[in-house]
Amino acid sequence: MLVDFNTTADKSRIWIYAAEQKLTNEQENHIIKSISDHLQNWEAHKVPLTAGVTILESHFIVVALDDSKNGASGCSIDTLQNTIQDLEKELSISLMNRLNVFCRIDDEIQCISSFKLGSLAKSDTLFYDLTIQKKSDLNTYLKPIAEGWCAHLV
Repeated sequence: MLVDFNTTADKSRIWIYAAEQKLTNEQENHIIKSISDHLQNWEAHKVPLTAGVTILESHFIVVALDDSKNGASGCSIDTLQNTIQDLEKELSISLMNRLNVFCRIDDEIQCISSFKLGSLAKSDTLFYDLTIQKKSDLNTYLKPIAEGWCAHLV
């Protein structure tokens, strides 16, 4: 069951997908429509799931699942991943490359390969921690590299 992202509980489980380039308005609209269509009928073991979707800073697609009622199963998560993969093909964009690190440098979001992070960022460079798992963590997902999983790369 699709709900407004802003009405999902702070403890909702989230998945974040990141676009390497800033999304256009047309791309954002297409993504929101496609994922919303999927979430409208999203279910686990024939039980409806309550979820919402949003796009933050024209880069980060966030799906929130209120799992206090019903949790996702492996199969239901696979269907969401398939929808994301379909979007990647339709729009010729990458959304699931976990080797990328998204940093805020000179007030711009830059996508940096984890292999190049050490040469382009410092420990105090702000990065978006896309490994967070709860909606409430979105309040602090922009943090210095020194405080994140990628600290060892700089």
